[in-house]
Amino acid sequence: MTDDDEELEQLREDTELGTRAEYSTPGEETTNLEDTMVALLADVEAGEVSKTLSVRDERLTALVRGLEETGGLDDVGEALREELGREADADGTDRSEMLRLAVRLGLQKAAPEVLDTARDASARHASEQF
Repeated sequence: MTDDDEELEQLREDTELGTRAEYSTPGEETTNLEDTMVALLADVEAGEVSKTLSVRDERLTALVRGLEETGGLDDVGEALREELGREADADGTDRSEMLRLAVRLGLQKAAPEVLDTARDASARHASEQF
């Protein structure tokens, strides 16, 4: 193997997602996403961590607000629900719901193992509450 081949192989190994979304950063122990999420879910419920996220993006802001002002949120929300296999919402779609659905769909397409881990974490958190 040449040096370039060895470097490429090392890069592949370093960037490969671990099973069940384990990850590590140089100099740190491996962190398990599921364990971290279980702890964070408890912190969110206790009010120690905000349940609100924010995104700064001019174009995304204009798009979402434009959809909101033109009545397009419901159509986009319905398309996202359909793609995710969810039932229609009789109340329509608000900005927050549309963004939640879009993030879930993006993760489902790009990193389904992360959503599997999130489901496992939610189930484990719920079972630990009893």
